[in-house]
Amino acid sequence: MTQQLLHGALSKYYDRLYSYRDYLDEAVRLQNLIIKHSLKEPKTILDVACGTGLHLKHLSDDYLCTGVDISKDMLKIARKNAKGITFKQSNMTLLNLKKEFDVIICLFSSIGYLKNFANLEKTLRNFSNHLTKGGILLIEPSYAKSFYISGKPSVTVYDEKDAKITRINISKTKQSTAKLSMYLVIAEKGKDPKYYVDNHKLSLFGLKDTLKSMRNAGFKSKYLTNGLMSGRELLIGIKK
Repeated sequence: MTQQLLHGALSKYYDRLYSYRDYLDEAVRLQNLIIKHSLKEPKTILDVACGTGLHLKHLSDDYLCTGVDISKDMLKIARKNAKGITFKQSNMTLLNLKKEFDVIICLFSSIGYLKNFANLEKTLRNFSNHLTKGGILLIEPSYAKSFYISGKPSVTVYDEKDAKITRINISKTKQSTAKLSMYLVIAEKGKDPKYYVDNHKLSLFGLKDTLKSMRNAGFKSKYLTNGLMSGRELLIGIKK
């Protein structure tokens, strides 16, 4: 998994670009899904690819939370956003925290940054090894080709007094891979505007094969067409 600009050098702009997201509402939805599908009362949550930690900030009111991310830049922000939560740097394919959790979440298509199916299978085994028996796994997948429409642009604008940010996304799909190009213009008060191109490459793992791999990793798996956000599916696994 390679680190992109928005997850690294430009990570300080990440929360501004995604300021339209209601993390509190998403955390409540997550909790409702956890309660609905859990076989026991969960007490601990591990967020893999936790980003800037805003889901955990709200979930920590009811659970003992830990966050893991490959990006030290994102974790630096997460520690400020969600004080008192344990954050660790790790690649999900090498995850080895030497402890188990009742819930693992991996959201926002982060699983798609795995380069190949072998890494997906290894990661799912890692998730299983970090879950208690009867624990629950929630994954927002990246295989939905309807989400990546080749050539169709989308735009996000952050417009505040001291900073203006425009991001145009254009995706291209080829076989089982989506290439997402982000064109960013960042203008801050007292500074010249800057332009960046941030390329993201995601694997579109097929639903049938992903569910099979989850079963092989020791999960009873389930697929939901409507997850946390409109247009985003959700995979649920219960550790046998």
